[in-house]
Order: sequence, then C-alpha cells, then structure tokens
Amino acid sequence: MALGLFLLVFMYFGCIRDVNISENNETREVVLNCILNTGKDTVVTWLSYSNPIQSSLKFEAITNAAIQLFEEGKSVGEFIWADSSAYILPLSVQAGKKYRIETKINGERIWAETVVPLPVDATIKIANPENPLKYYQISLTDNLDEKNYYWASASGFTGGGENHWKDIAGELFSDFEYADDFNQYISEDGVFKFEYDFYVRFTDLELPDSTVAVVIYPRGIDYPLEVFLLSTDYHLDKYIKSSLLLLDMELNAEDLPIIYSPFPVYSNIHGGVGIFGSTTSASKIFTRN
Repeated sequence: MALGLFLLVFMYFGCIRDVNISENNETREVVLNCILNTGKDTVVTWLSYSNPIQSSLKFEAITNAAIQLFEEGKSVGEFIWADSSAYILPLSVQAGKKYRIETKINGERIWAETVVPLPVDATIKIANPENPLKYYQISLTDNLDEKNYYWASASGFTGGGENHWKDIAGELFSDFEYADDFNQYISEDGVFKFEYDFYVRFTDLELPDSTVAVVIYPRGIDYPLEVFLLSTDYHLDKYIKSSLLLLDMELNAEDLPIIYSPFPVYSNIHGGVGIFGSTTSASKIFTRN
C-alpha cells in the first residue's frame, strides 16, 4: 500500500507512521501522535519533527521531552522515552473520561484533549457458517448517551511462509446501506451491493434503529482473522477519514492527466500537528477451522 503523504495508517492492532508534511525546508513542526485505547494497558506516544514534502531524510525523533497525561484535570503520570520517537506510560485508560496530553518543546506548549468513548455493546459471529467463504456479522446496540463514530473492518495475515505479516483488509464487501460512502464503490462481485476500502464507517445519526447488524466480507487477508468494530472519538474519526481521503487522492494522482492537490489531514494538536484521539472496541478472532 502506498503511503505517500499519509500521516497515519490506523489499524486495530495499532500502527502510526509519520510522513512528510512541511512544504518548505525552513519550517519544521512538532508531530505528536497518540491513540488512547481502553483495550490496552500501556499508552504509547510518538514525538518527532516533520520533514519537508520533498525530503528523503529520516524523521528526527524528539527523545528528551517531558510528556504528561492528565485524566479529568489530574496528572496520571509522565511518559518514559522507550525507543526512537516512542514514549510509553503504563496505564489503562477509562471509557467516558476526559484526557489531556501536554509537553513543551523549545519553550512552546504542545497539547490536546480527548474524551474516551463509552464501551461498545456489540457481538461478532460468522453470518454463514455453512459457506466456505465466511461473512461476519457485527450486531451492535448503539449507545444513546453520546454521538458515536463507528469503523468496522478485519485484520489478518498476508504473504506466505516466513514472509508474512499482519495487515488490514484492503477490500470489504457489504450490503449495509447506512454507511458513509466516501470510500464506497458499487460491487461487481455479484454477491454484495457495496465494496469499501479498508473500513466501513458509519455514525449513529444514520442508523434506522438503536440495534443494527452489519455483515462484512473481508478480502485479501488470511487466517487467523480478527474482525473488529471501533467506536472512536470525534478527533480520531476525522483523522482516519481525512487520512484515507488523502491516500485515495494520492493513488488517483498516478493517473493522467494529473488533477491533484493534497487533502488536508485533520489534526487536533495545539502547537503542532498529529492526533490525540481515543477508541473503545469489540473484536473476535476467527481461525480457519
């Protein structure tokens, strides 16, 4: 998958990649990326400087920063530098809580806030156990106490032998009619109505009822599969969507004639760029047998 100017490839199993975002050689911005996940027992933050778009140099990691995390206004710890641009803080974040991350770089305050979504009430099962091509059903009861942003997908393995790695499904097929169409195509497989790149995104504003079932068929990955549903905060939702839109523009820019201008990737980092967001999730692992 071509990343180009991608600020983020966000997957359930976690991957953040910094890329070139500055347009000139003089200005460098602080890039802070951190996703709070209630399913993890450690918070990881990546901190570096941006590079000019045309640069092929490695990103300069910031290794001596003092980064604090606050929960409902009270400090819950300081991050420890781990490796390269990564800092860690052993902590399990709580759903429904408000968090703020804060540091100072060259005397400038860098900060952002997020409210972790409430727990996801969802079950995941095989929709057609008798069929060798397995479809997966995510049954969701929406939380009416907050606005919810949902992202459904699956991860698995690609490659073969020793050269295999975990990846997200590049293609998803579904008949779900209430999804965002920003990455949707009319399916030509003769089974499902729609095809999606990487994720099926929807919000509770489009749902016809508080209980809904989403059936997806992931393609391009092998077992074991992990089918998952993310409920993200407002910031992470906008960040993932804008990043995917940028990726789509970059891929289309390879066609001639070139009609392309970079799509702005969302950031909620005050004093820098990047993302400080949060997610809760439901998932289930399926094996071949």
